[in-house]
Amino acid sequence: MLRQILTALFLITSLMWLFGCDSDDSFEPDIDPPAIPRGVISITGDEQVIIEWFPNGERDLAGYKIWRSQDDENFDLLAEVSEDTSRYVDRDVRNGVTFFYAVSAFDFDDNESDLSPELVVDTPRPSGNNITLNDFDIFPERSGFDLSRPEKGAVAWDLTTTDVYFGFDTEVNVRYLYSDNLTDMQDMGYHDSFDELDVSPVQGFTTEFVELIDGHIYALFTPDGNFAKIHVNAVSDNAVTFDWAYQIDPENPELAPPLFGN
Repeated sequence: MLRQILTALFLITSLMWLFGCDSDDSFEPDIDPPAIPRGVISITGDEQVIIEWFPNGERDLAGYKIWRSQDDENFDLLAEVSEDTSRYVDRDVRNGVTFFYAVSAFDFDDNESDLSPELVVDTPRPSGNNITLNDFDIFPERSGFDLSRPEKGAVAWDLTTTDVYFGFDTEVNVRYLYSDNLTDMQDMGYHDSFDELDVSPVQGFTTEFVELIDGHIYALFTPDGNFAKIHVNAVSDNAVTFDWAYQIDPENPELAPPLFGN
């Protein structure tokens, strides 16, 4: 009997030596955080900002955290989203107020990455659609538009207060956007959508007038120091219809698109 006991003890000792006697030693907890999210961008809207980023590829990814700051230093947690999301719409904003954004990733073991390194800064602004102006020679009462008072829609052309107005030059057969209050204008060329001009240029403007072409975006800079843009939806000899965006934060060129269905 003693010999059998000793033999059994020998076998147990051998197995423990071969495979390890402490099962906890074979388990190492996950302490590696996911990769830092990359490609973070913002899209400016009217009282909203869209944040987008490239999705991570970790198998144990649990989600992302969106962070926001007003000084690019002290970030507060804004929201958490699931691992299959790479987009967030921040509607808790005010037009004309600048915000900084960052994104981090976390896994199921609560390991969290550092904040994304990109400088993502955005200033939401008002925008609108389908403003129609008539030729000032035919219907001057509805030929002008004041970007600082867009709620009025088409208004009477005025030499000093109207930012822009529409007219058709019969001598050269060209449709023009005019300005008599020193609003600068610049043709940014044809674009399929309004969101293709995210930020206004800060130089290269002309004054007094610019030829209007269907589908073109025009950057504007008003005398009070505000950037704006319009996108021509349709233009004829009698009228022009356009979408608009106006940055109420002076000297700030953030414009981006009007946002639909968000």
